[in-house]
Amino acid sequence: MRRGLFISPSGEPFRGADGFARWFAQADADDDGALTAAEFQADAERFFRRLDVDGDGVIDGFEMQAYEQTIAPEVASLAIEGGFGVRDDGGEQRGGMGGGRRRGRIGGDGGGFLGRGRGPERQGAARYSLINEPEPVTNADANLDGRVTLQEWRAATDRRFKSLDKAKTGRLTLDGLRGKRPTQPAR
Repeated sequence: MRRGLFISPSGEPFRGADGFARWFAQADADDDGALTAAEFQADAERFFRRLDVDGDGVIDGFEMQAYEQTIAPEVASLAIEGGFGVRDDGGEQRGGMGGGRRRGRIGGDGGGFLGRGRGPERQGAARYSLINEPEPVTNADANLDGRVTLQEWRAATDRRFKSLDKAKTGRLTLDGLRGKRPTQPAR
């Protein structure tokens, strides 16, 4: 794991000293020490607007490419470090990262949307995140058309919040989330 890098559940990178705490403080709009679903969603939508450079309400190929190559190039390292590809429903790998049309969920760890994969090795963004998603932006593409709409982004954000809120309290705390961070040696 690269020291000082944290990738938020929506895929936003935070570099430097304790990026995890900086993301949490930014997302905790009312500064009460807990993230509600509304705060989690608002933080995700802020990042969606950053990615949607042309403001058309869709993150498409060029914007996804900019994310993978410029904003969070660490996600692309999964293509180099283990033959990562896009899995179709039968588990077959097809291609790798890049701005093309995709067939299936990204799953370099054995099929792992939201950490349901079998393998212990996290890849791409998942190595630096709370959620085991190698490419969180592309994984929000529910209909697999190579474009992420705001509606798809909101649905993915809702799933991510629910996956982190195991106790179903409707609130995520910094200390509660710290235990969900991957613990891998520095590279």
